[in-house]
Amino acid sequence: MSRPAPTRAATHPVRLAQGAVVTVLALSMCAMVTVSANARDGGTGLMPAAFAPEAAQVERARAGAVDVAADAIEVAQTAQAEGAEVAIDAAELEALQAATARLDELVVEATGDEVTAPRAASRSGEREETPDTEVVTPAAPTPDPAAPTDPATTVDPAAPIDPASVFEQTPAPAPVPLVPPASGKEDATTAELREAVATVATLTTTVRQSAEAKRVADAAAAQAAAEAAAAAAAAQAAADAAAAAAAAQEAQRAAWKQSLLGYSNGRIPDSALCGVSFDASVRLRCDAAEQLDVLNSAYRAQFGTDLVISDSYRSYAGQIACKRTKGYLCAAPGTSNHGSGVAVDLGGGIESFGTKQHRWMAANAPDLSWELPSWAARGGSKPEAWHWEYVG
Repeated sequence: MSRPAPTRAATHPVRLAQGAVVTVLALSMCAMVTVSANARDGGTGLMPAAFAPEAAQVERARAGAVDVAADAIEVAQTAQAEGAEVAIDAAELEALQAATARLDELVVEATGDEVTAPRAASRSGEREETPDTEVVTPAAPTPDPAAPTDPATTVDPAAPIDPASVFEQTPAPAPVPLVPPASGKEDATTAELREAVATVATLTTTVRQSAEAKRVADAAAAQAAAEAAAAAAAAQAAADAAAAAAAAQEAQRAAWKQSLLGYSNGRIPDSALCGVSFDASVRLRCDAAEQLDVLNSAYRAQFGTDLVISDSYRSYAGQIACKRTKGYLCAAPGTSNHGSGVAVDLGGGIESFGTKQHRWMAANAPDLSWELPSWAARGGSKPEAWHWEYVG
């Protein structure tokens, strides 16, 4: 005997995918409702399960379970594909695959025909077709007034329950509840199908949740990696820029040093020399002047005042005058480091050995290539605490 097509909406598979609980509710409906599409089955129209023959209840319960099982297999296969795409835990996918395979075996046992995705899809198309025979709703039989009424099993014939409407009206909660017991007659195969569908529904929900969590985690990891890469690139760019600036500065200093090599001692034109920011009278080779400015900033931070400079570049004529007035304190004209633009005479406390200013200079000036020559140090051949030379 051919099985009549269940009267459910064509959108049932789509609604099924909205939540595993929907599958459970639909299965319970299959045991409560008996649908007849022609008069040859012994009772035309839509008939409450409580009044249908026991054999018909069992047959229709099984048919409804098979329908929902087929849809559950489709949804499970989609969930497996989604989970595999984002590489969730293989154990979850294997558990769902095994449960789906078991459900498929039960469907084969119940129908003698495999339920595959193409077959299920064709079945969905069959549901959309209009039956050739007219569906007639008979008058509801009159129940025996003396018989007890069970509100849980009594169905109002004037308001038939369509499982599709249950999908539309029932929101899908996050947890999957226990499968409710059947209200009509069913055989062991239907009970096994109901239990297997519930298992597949639960595992499908787990796989979907894991897939979504994995997608979120992967997106967060990708964003973090992109941000880290951007930060590393920015840091590298900054380091490259700093290295380039340092290299350019070093090249400039070398050029400044080289620029004075063509001039004899004390014969350097003023245009080839540079000043410092804190004393307009100072003239030095440009790299020496630059480092003296840096040294002065540190000195001012320590003592609250600028370096006191009494002499810097000394021309040849100035060297002659110095020798004439100061005698042995001045080098022979044409040999003084002042004539090369790399020496200064300092005051403000630095001119005396043992002062806090002199001790500070001895500890910090060499870091910027300003040194007290050994001959000018305490105990040297010609001690001059005030005379400092640039050796860069």
